[in-house]
Amino acid sequence: MDFKKISDKNKFQLYVNLCLGIFITLSSYIHVPLSSIKDYIIYAAHFFLLQITLYGFTYLLTLNKWLFRIIFSFLFVSLSIISFWVYTLDITISVDLIQLSLESKPDIYLDLVSLQLIIYLVVVLITLFSILKLHSKINWAYNKKIKIFIFPLIAITLFFSLEKIKFGVLTRRMPYVVVLESIKYFNKKPLKINTIHQKLRSDTKINIVFVLGESVRAKNLQINGYSRPTNPLLSKRNDIYSFKNIYTPNTYTSKSVPQILTSKSVNDTVNKSVYALYSVLNKANYHTVWLGNQTPEVSYRDLIYQNNIVSLIDVEHSVLSYHKKYDGELLSVFKDNYTRTHKNMYTIHMIGSHWWYENRYPKEFKVFTPVVKSKYLPSNTKEEIINSYDNTVVYLDYFLNDIISFLEKKHENIVMIYLSDHGEILGEDDKWLHAQNHNASKNPACIIWCSKSFQQNYKKKVKFLEQNIGKKISTDFLYPSVLDLIDLESFEYNTHKSIFSNNP
Repeated sequence: MDFKKISDKNKFQLYVNLCLGIFITLSSYIHVPLSSIKDYIIYAAHFFLLQITLYGFTYLLTLNKWLFRIIFSFLFVSLSIISFWVYTLDITISVDLIQLSLESKPDIYLDLVSLQLIIYLVVVLITLFSILKLHSKINWAYNKKIKIFIFPLIAITLFFSLEKIKFGVLTRRMPYVVVLESIKYFNKKPLKINTIHQKLRSDTKINIVFVLGESVRAKNLQINGYSRPTNPLLSKRNDIYSFKNIYTPNTYTSKSVPQILTSKSVNDTVNKSVYALYSVLNKANYHTVWLGNQTPEVSYRDLIYQNNIVSLIDVEHSVLSYHKKYDGELLSVFKDNYTRTHKNMYTIHMIGSHWWYENRYPKEFKVFTPVVKSKYLPSNTKEEIINSYDNTVVYLDYFLNDIISFLEKKHENIVMIYLSDHGEILGEDDKWLHAQNHNASKNPACIIWCSKSFQQNYKKKVKFLEQNIGKKISTDFLYPSVLDLIDLESFEYNTHKSIFSNNP
C-alpha cells in the first residue's frame, strides 16, 4: 500500500478522533474538580486512553462507506447533542435519563432548545460534513493486509481489558455511558398492572381532589419556612397541612407518576406486578376524572385512560409554545366537571413549575424580578432563575387557593391532596432543573386540605393527619391514603403507609 495513502488514512482517523474528543468525550471531564498537577496528569492520561479505545471502534466503521455515513453520522450528531447538556448543565447520564428522553413527549425536552444549542448543532453538522467529505476522498481498499488492523484491534482489546480490571473505568464516561445506560433501559421490563375482576366495597362518601404538580420543591414554599412570600394566600389559611418532608428518588415525571398512581413503592427493585389506583377506585364504584395540562407520557398513559372521563386542555400547543395555556385554564374545566354527587376522584395534572419558567405564569404573578431572559440556562444569573421559579410558586398558591375556595362552599366531605411529582434543583452544587440524582429534586411539595364537614365526620383521620405532618414520608403514601380515605373493604393494601393512619 502506498505510504501516502496510509498517511492520509491515519490523518483522517486522527481528525475524527479529535472531533470526537472535542464534541463528545471532553464533556465528561470538563466539570471534574481538579486541584493539583497530579490530578490533571491522571485525568489527561484517562482521557488519552479513552480516545485510543474510541479509535478502534471508529476505525471499523470507516471500512464501509455507507456504514460510516449512516451509523457514524447518527452517533456523532446524537452524542454531540447529549454532550451539549453535559457541558452546559453538568447532567449525569443514567438509565433514568435515557428513559426520560425516550419516553417523554418531544415537547418536554425540546423546551430546552436555545439559540446556543442551535449554533452548537450547526457547528456539529459542519464538522460532520467535513468528516464525510474527507472520508469520501480516501481510497479505503486494503488488499487484505492484516497488519493494518493490528492497532485498531489493540485499541478495542484495551477497552475490554480495562473494563475487566475495573468495570466502569471507561463506560462511565461519554460516549460509552450512553450505550451502557441504554442497554440497561432496554433490558427493563414494563410495569405490570394487575387486573381486578371482583367488585369492591366502599360505603364512605368522600370526594377526593388530587392535584398532581410538576417540579415544585417543598423548600420554596413560604408555608414551609421559605423566607420569600411565595404563598401569600395559603399562608393566611389555618385549614391546610403542608408535608415538607416528602421524599422520592424518582426525579422525573415518566418514572415518578407511574409510581405515585399505583401500588408500586419507591423501594421496589424488582419488576413485580402492581395495582393501579383508578382501576381500584372504579371497582369500588367511584367516578374518576382526569383533567390535564400535559400530554400523557408513554409510561403512564394507560393509567390515565382508566379514568371514566379524560379531558386534556391545549393539546395543540406543546410546552415549547409561547402560546401554551396556563394551568389556570384547568380551574374552569374542573368546576364544570365537578358534580354534587359523592364518591368522585378528580385528578388535576398541572404543567406547574417545569422549565421554561417564564411560560408558566401570567405577568400579574411576576412578583420577583429580574427574571430569566434566555432558555439557555448559563445565560441567566442564579438570581434570575430563582426569581422566575418562585413566581411559578406564587401562581401555584393562587391556583390551589382558588380550588379550595370553590370546594369549601360545597358543604361536603372533601379532601384535596396536592403533590408534586418531584422537586427541582436550583443551583445546588452547580446543578439545575431535575432528572438528576440530587436531594433538591427528591423533596416534592405536598399540601393537604380537608373540608369542615370532613373534619367533623372523620376526626380520627384528621388527628392522624396532623400527627404525621413532620414525618419523612415517601410518595408511596398517595395510593394507600386514597384507599384509606374511602375505607375500602375486601381489598389488600398497606394501610400503614396512609397519612390518615397511625404510623405511615
